[in-house]
Amino acid sequence: MSKVKQLEEEPVNSDLEEDEIANDWSEIAKLSATKYAAVLPKRGEKEYEPDGTNIQELLVYRARRAMFDALTHSPRGAVLKSQIKAYYLPDIHKAILPNPKGNFMQTMGYADSSGALYLQFYEFVYLAERGTITPYIHSGSISVEYRDIPLSVEDMYALFNSQNELDNYSVYSHLKRLGFIVQATDMSTSAKASFFPTSVKKARLNVTPQIYSHLTSFFKTHSLTFFNHIFYTPYIDAFKRNIGAIPLYKSLNKLITCYDVPKTIEAIRKEHSTERSRETEQFLRIAFDVWKPQVNFKKKSPELPDFQVVVYNKNIASQHFPNYSDFKTIFNSLDYKFDFLKIPDDVDSNEVEWWDSNTYNEGIPRYMYLASTKSKHSKKPSSQQDIKIERKMKRQKPKKSISPRLQQMRDLKNGYRSFLLAVMDNGIISFVKIVEADFGSQNVWYSPKQNKKK
Repeated sequence: MSKVKQLEEEPVNSDLEEDEIANDWSEIAKLSATKYAAVLPKRGEKEYEPDGTNIQELLVYRARRAMFDALTHSPRGAVLKSQIKAYYLPDIHKAILPNPKGNFMQTMGYADSSGALYLQFYEFVYLAERGTITPYIHSGSISVEYRDIPLSVEDMYALFNSQNELDNYSVYSHLKRLGFIVQATDMSTSAKASFFPTSVKKARLNVTPQIYSHLTSFFKTHSLTFFNHIFYTPYIDAFKRNIGAIPLYKSLNKLITCYDVPKTIEAIRKEHSTERSRETEQFLRIAFDVWKPQVNFKKKSPELPDFQVVVYNKNIASQHFPNYSDFKTIFNSLDYKFDFLKIPDDVDSNEVEWWDSNTYNEGIPRYMYLASTKSKHSKKPSSQQDIKIERKMKRQKPKKSISPRLQQMRDLKNGYRSFLLAVMDNGIISFVKIVEADFGSQNVWYSPKQNKKK
């Protein structure tokens, strides 16, 4: 038996990883020459390094030739029944699907009374790139019969209004391919969830509480500093050095000003209502709300997002990296599921129920809003999957007690409010997590306990 035949008949090693096994295009070429195949053939074994023989080059040549033959002669096309046509509307810079179908409808687009589905332009380009829909352009009004003028990928990219919109699409498509649920922050939903009640949002329009808050916070952060600067002498510093390290650190904590980071629900909502809203640059506004992959996602009334993303392109001269004022404005405009908030020990509820009671939809608590929407529709019998999800939500994990020092180290490492800054660099996306930390109010020195003599 020749070596070539022996290599061709050698069985595939089952311990190899999926990406370490090469496609056996010779078998696919045989199938494409006849009829459709129900099952694709197994992959062949991959050569990791050249052995310097002509046999290996012959095998590579045969595999390459079989691949080209399979791609050239195999039948291609799409089934007309499964084809989904989408039409781009230049007047509103959106797309419409007259006959929508597919799983993407659970997280993308919004439907009208006629049953048609409208897609944002970035959603339209994303679905067309992945082959879910067939893109067309409509050159008349919506009421006129649709004209099938196909669009290519190059045509769709040419329809972006600005570089900022193209950058947002790059971030959106990347997160969608990773499996996340992504929606634009400015997307108008009927009942968008918010961590802040309606009264807190309206309070931001009143100027008097804002001026009072600025004055009180100014004297709160600077009063100790003024006092220490007036009565401070080098002799006091030398005296505290001889006493020990802890008094020295305490004196430095009074000399240096620090920003009091909000850590509780009341503090976050108070700062959101009293902080003066400063207009940020267009490129520094929150672009997307991101949710982790989940089955029971409600597009009409989504819960609070898990992350929020700001897009920044470092190659554009008119854009700059956020400064302190920009960061403070972004942190104050965050509206997501703050993961540092802990459920109180005296509250007898799981995490989902606790967040529903502290989240608002249309100005009312989320649990009341969900109860009202369920009462409007007829209750369907729960499936086995819904019962399993409900049982899983009701399970409460026992709360583990954490030492204060370990909790302090976690707070210093993870911080409090945070967002993702997507930095665009010549088409390459780098995600940076910007966290609001609090090093000023944390006592990080360590005082060992003295051993007691027995």
